[in-house]
Amino acid sequence: MDNLEHLIVDLKESLERDLERLERKMDDGFASVNSRLDTQATRLDRHAAYWQTGRRWSGRMEEWAEHIDTALEAKDREIADLRSRINRLEARNGH
Repeated sequence: MDNLEHLIVDLKESLERDLERLERKMDDGFASVNSRLDTQATRLDRHAAYWQTGRRWSGRMEEWAEHIDTALEAKDREIADLRSRINRLEARNGH
């Protein structure tokens, strides 16, 4: 019986060592996965910031373009009005 008890104790200790090694390997593996996920999260945050910045810039450019279009339209109307006045004045004066 002493031999059987010794065999059981040795088996238990061997299993405990194996479990400790497995636990260390799992911790190392999870640390590696966490590191990669942290890197990916950082990259995604940077891309989100770029996208947000680009979206704001595009919005400002659109507002600027609308402002310029409105200003050009007003200038075109003003030029057309001035030409019309010149033509009427020239027609009155017989030119």
